[in-house]
Amino acid sequence: MNESRLLETMRSQIPLRDPEELAMAIGWHPEEPRSRRTRRGLPPLPGGSPLVTARRLIAGSLVTAGIATIAVLGPSLMGGSATSYANSAIEINREGGQWVARIKDPLAEHEMYAKAFSAVGLNVRLQRVPASPSLVGGLVLTDGEGNPKPAGAFESGLEPENCRIGEDGCHLAFRAPVGFEGEIRAQLGRPAEPGELYQAANAANAEGEMLAGVDVDDRTVAQVLDEVRRRGLQVVYQLVKADPDSPTVNWLRGGKGAYSLTFESVPPDAVGADWLVWAAQSHSDGVVRLLVTPEPLKAVPPKPPVDGREGSDGL
Repeated sequence: MNESRLLETMRSQIPLRDPEELAMAIGWHPEEPRSRRTRRGLPPLPGGSPLVTARRLIAGSLVTAGIATIAVLGPSLMGGSATSYANSAIEINREGGQWVARIKDPLAEHEMYAKAFSAVGLNVRLQRVPASPSLVGGLVLTDGEGNPKPAGAFESGLEPENCRIGEDGCHLAFRAPVGFEGEIRAQLGRPAEPGELYQAANAANAEGEMLAGVDVDDRTVAQVLDEVRRRGLQVVYQLVKADPDSPTVNWLRGGKGAYSLTFESVPPDAVGADWLVWAAQSHSDGVVRLLVTPEPLKAVPPKPPVDGREGSDGL
């Protein structure tokens, strides 16, 4: 066997590297005939063979998809939380040192609020309760369990101030401190639906309520009813009784002492026109509740002095 034949035989037994790998190593990108590219179903692409270029495009797509996923999930992957969240019921934004939640739908399901608060790292159980007009937008009950609990940190109100729910741009707003890690339980006053009883009710003669500005204390039922009817309102009654011997005080009346009272609903025909009105409360839209008594109520006797000091009423 001559040397040429021997060299050819040896070369045929040596495995060649992948042609594509060799091409990439030397920077060679051969052009292929148009007919071959058409058979592979790939259009002519600049910068290399269809196979190499397609692989580059696929790799680039995977990288782009990965970046997009991180952009959406980044805060979670980094162990933090979003700085804003919105759905059809609520919108939450970080504003300075507070989370500000603006409620767009005060009648939405609780889960929609919980999901939004969770997205920004807050554990909030926000319950909306039907409230009389002056309490709409206010916190009627709040409790925060954290380490520590920021004093006075939970706030609420209407935005803009004094607007009416249902007007464009008017929202119930709830504020909580950034960094609070405990559970927040709150009740937020919302407008009542037609015929719905108020769960959070203010005095009916308080500012913004149905009998605003009317003095009802110790006036007769007949006198107060004149004003109720003049304003086109309806009325329901509760009979108020006092138990001065009870150790439990549940009513303080400025300048008149402390009282232990019981309350009982009574029909209108059982109420005398000359009975006294103890107080008036908002009951539902267009309806006030008069707390009435046939005679003046007796206050709880003050406790005897302790060590020369006047006794406490326990409140």
